[in-house]
Amino acid sequence: MGRAAELERVRTLFSAARNAVGGATLIEGEPGIGKTALIEAALRGHESMRVIRVQGVEVEAQIAFGALQRIGRPLAKFASDIPENQRAALRVAVGLDEGPPPELPLVGLGALSLLARAGDDQPTVCIIDDAHHLDQESLLALGFVARRLSAESVVLLFASRPGDVVASSLASVPRLELGGLDAASASALLRQKVRGNLDPTVVLEYVTYTGGNPLALREIASERTAEELTASAIGHSPIPIGRHLEQLYTQRIETLPEPTRAWLLLAAAESTGDSAAVQAAARARGIPAHASSPAEQIDFVTVVHGSIRFRHPLIRSAIYLSAAERDRLSAHHALSAYARDNDRPDLAAWHAAAATPGPDQAVSDQVADAAGIAGSRGGMLSRAHLLGRAAELTPDPALRSERYIAAAEACLSAGAATLALQMLSNADSDRLDDVGIGRTLIVEAMCGLFLSESVALRGGMAKLIHAADLMEQSAPDLAQHALLLAMNSATGQEDRATGANVLDLAKKMRDVSSGDHTTAAVLEAVSSFILDPYPVAVPHLRRAVAALDALDDARVIEFTFAVTVPTIALWDWNAASRLLGRVVRIGRETGALRAVDSALWILSAVEMTRGDPALASLYLEQAAELRRALGSLDELAVNAALLAWQGTPSSLVEQVSYALNEAGWGGIARMATGAIATQEIAAGEYAPAFERLTPIVRHPFLQATFHQIPEFVEAAVRSGNRPAALEAAKALDMYAVSSESPVARGFMERSHALLAEADQAEALFRASIRSFHGVGHRGDSARSRLLYGEWLRRVRRRSDARIELEGALRAFSIAGATAFAERARRELRATGATVVDRPKVNPTLTPQEDEVARLAASGATNAEIGATLFISANTVDYHLRKVFRKLEITSRRQLMDYLRDLTL
Repeated sequence: MGRAAELERVRTLFSAARNAVGGATLIEGEPGIGKTALIEAALRGHESMRVIRVQGVEVEAQIAFGALQRIGRPLAKFASDIPENQRAALRVAVGLDEGPPPELPLVGLGALSLLARAGDDQPTVCIIDDAHHLDQESLLALGFVARRLSAESVVLLFASRPGDVVASSLASVPRLELGGLDAASASALLRQKVRGNLDPTVVLEYVTYTGGNPLALREIASERTAEELTASAIGHSPIPIGRHLEQLYTQRIETLPEPTRAWLLLAAAESTGDSAAVQAAARARGIPAHASSPAEQIDFVTVVHGSIRFRHPLIRSAIYLSAAERDRLSAHHALSAYARDNDRPDLAAWHAAAATPGPDQAVSDQVADAAGIAGSRGGMLSRAHLLGRAAELTPDPALRSERYIAAAEACLSAGAATLALQMLSNADSDRLDDVGIGRTLIVEAMCGLFLSESVALRGGMAKLIHAADLMEQSAPDLAQHALLLAMNSATGQEDRATGANVLDLAKKMRDVSSGDHTTAAVLEAVSSFILDPYPVAVPHLRRAVAALDALDDARVIEFTFAVTVPTIALWDWNAASRLLGRVVRIGRETGALRAVDSALWILSAVEMTRGDPALASLYLEQAAELRRALGSLDELAVNAALLAWQGTPSSLVEQVSYALNEAGWGGIARMATGAIATQEIAAGEYAPAFERLTPIVRHPFLQATFHQIPEFVEAAVRSGNRPAALEAAKALDMYAVSSESPVARGFMERSHALLAEADQAEALFRASIRSFHGVGHRGDSARSRLLYGEWLRRVRRRSDARIELEGALRAFSIAGATAFAERARRELRATGATVVDRPKVNPTLTPQEDEVARLAASGATNAEIGATLFISANTVDYHLRKVFRKLEITSRRQLMDYLRDLTL
């Protein structure tokens, strides 16, 4: 793509903003490639736009949300128009208010709302130059904004050098990679700038050597005459670009007066371009007021409107690197003093660290305090980097290791598992006490989970149990927290875990389950469920669920992974759905999208276990949409069970399940095995289903087995294994009586109906259907109606059979249980009924359109929908208009009617 086409592409983006079609582009290229010049050229002719410019600078790279604060400053007048929780998150993030550290996605949503509101007032272009020097929190928040722009009069343009940090933070943002100028343009530029005439062959040699880099060509032409360039070409001397150009700058610097060199060093060390800071530091060092003039005269720097700008980054680099170390340290010391006097503790700490040649307790404490400020504003990555720097400067080995562990924990909370392990590797284990070692083990185990590294993943539960052992006496709260994490690890890895098993976990839970709080209640309940007879465990399980229900909203997210074991142990899928639904709601309100992502995945598994693959799929689609918002490039762990329900061939599901099992995800693999067996039952393949389910039922594991018992009974009865069916039905009796769960009772009654004589079966089938009524088990209710309809057909009551089979078919169709729907169709046809399939409805809505439609139908406003889905109100309106057009309706009332008809 030539420069003309690149320019047109950016201009098209600007034009789109005028038509309320927002967008973002990352313009990427090597130094001097002309990224900013391209943007400035594209802006010509678009003067009516509001333009906000921000440049990334190295000195602010560890100041959380520093760049976002500069972007938001000119938009402050619109802040009162965005939702209160978003405004509060923004103000805390940029240091204007104190409050709970905000989640980064909520800060990103606040920035999106603020920019969208500004776009409503006037098309707005935000240019972020040198994005590779932005603080990571600002870069991540702006990446979030860039991915959610759709129907806003807002354009984000990022200019950056190539790099992994920018690429990952701006994942999925369209990229425009810039190369050098074409040969004709590069030749024209060199001829225009050089003093004298150059032979075409010499011009071609320089154009080729520089790759058409416009700034390199400009610098060559400004530093050498035509004769000098010709001589260098003829003699094949090194051409002054890159390192050689920096050497040339160094030589020029040495010719400047000493006060000018001292002033330039301050400007290079300050790096933000704040002339007030440089002038104040210069006065403190006795540098004359006009010391910059010689450097300005040779166009090394310009000082305009309180801002200092170097002509080329290599000039700044040459100034800084050519200075003596003592002079560099002195410059940073002076800049640190200025920042401290002007209430910038974060900048002061950064310069103080740069002014310190080796370990220094006072400076390390100052940097650690700055890390605390970053963390209080929600900047966990900045906190991690600052703690790492504080650790480097800490002379005490024990405190140094403690700070590295704290840095690793901060990385983990930001989802940066690889960086967490790097920080952790710097800690000296010989200097750690038991609590320090326990914290290290927790970080290692959770990194294994985040990175899905097989060995670390499978060994995670054992590490967490060991951590609890170490911390039981000195830090009992941390020990209990470690065991909650271990329970999550156990449900994911099951028998693939190494170094410990679920009995080891239960015994340790019982050891540390003292206390009158939710964590203790959950640990006590789960340990009793594993170790005690079921009737003994039930009261403990009920107390745990009651404690989870009683949690304040602020704490619910802490227990995301602690919900399923006690609720499903009580055969209470509704409680699991209710609590996880709270996590989703609260997580969306607060921006805790990683917790929402996890809760949605667990919800999909919960719905799979009660035979509703359509709802399970919807939850996974919502999770995928969140991951797109976060720019997450990794995929969710595959729900192989859903693949089975959706009709994927068993052989392929088995391959996926095998891969998951080998990777350490034993729990997900077990779910897949059960789902394959259920689909075999749907197809009438009872013998293989019985063989598949036998080891699952006979070797249960926490919550992953209960719902398989009634499947096992059906497979056993229909495959001629009546003794096994009777034994399983007896277990169901005990669970139903002890738990008093209507769901367990419905399964028990259905199982006994399959085993009963003809004169008893009907009453049991009807009782099962009544038990499932109104408890949210659409799929399980339909299964009972299907079996009852089949029984009625066999006793030649075809008219009655049709009623049950038609109800089952309708429910299976809505739930997306295609194999059971086909079985119901076959049975209906066998009764002599003509089966007319309902036409597919809503086939063209995207997952996001579907979710917008459902929320709108529930009565939510555009602003409320936007906050829920992390999009702007403009984008909600855009999606609703598309929904109305696709469904051929014109109002929200019609949308409510449409969705109600869909569920009949």
